[in-house]
Amino acid sequence: MECPLCGCQQFFLKDPDDAFETHEFSVASGEVRFDADGVPPLHGVQAETETFCNKCSWHGKFNELKNT
Repeated sequence: MECPLCGCQQFFLKDPDDAFETHEFSVASGEVRFDADGVPPLHGVQAETETFCNKCSWHGKFNELKNT
């Protein structure tokens, strides 16, 4: 999956309990894969999870990512 604006395949989400904590991930074959040094959030990634691109200013719902 990739960013609908720039095509980047790296994303992050913000922890709802800690405004300064982020969780970086990519999506390969439909599976969310968090970075090896990161701890996945307790709630995981849902269709409505607010997702941020690691490369550009795009952010939106996880289900708005473009399938490659």
